[in-house]
Amino acid sequence: MEEFLRLNRRRVRALPPLAPREHERWLDLRWRLEEALVGGPGPSARRGPPRKALRVPASLEVEYAEPDREVLCSAEEIGEGGLFLATGHPVGVGTPLHLKLCIDTGESVEVEGAVVWVRRPGDAGGPPGMGIQFEGLDDAQREAVACLVETALAALRPC
Repeated sequence: MEEFLRLNRRRVRALPPLAPREHERWLDLRWRLEEALVGGPGPSARRGPPRKALRVPASLEVEYAEPDREVLCSAEEIGEGGLFLATGHPVGVGTPLHLKLCIDTGESVEVEGAVVWVRRPGDAGGPPGMGIQFEGLDDAQREAVACLVETALAALRPC
């Protein structure tokens, strides 16, 4: 995990950029982490490309506004491309959201996103909620989200 985190920091910040061999190693480590986190076939049985971003279990408070109220939810997974918000009252697919990701230190990161899928209460496949894809992240937001992913990943390490 340490090697993945080190390479991932360099990949996100591009200082210095990853060499082709380092990028291949980062991709292999990313596959292995995804397999460990969500299960699935081993490296020799891969079918198709990996997800766009590694998804990591998280416990992160997220605020967003609906027309008639402010909503506080929990992000149960986060990745560099988006997150899963657990809620019994998901909004419709395509709904744009301004999200405030609340960090344990009291700081927050504000990002734009859109609902790309919804799971309603009673639907199969997991808890109710909505998948959010981040949109238009600037460099500072991209780095802040990458740090949140790293923090969530680091929290999974055994003591």
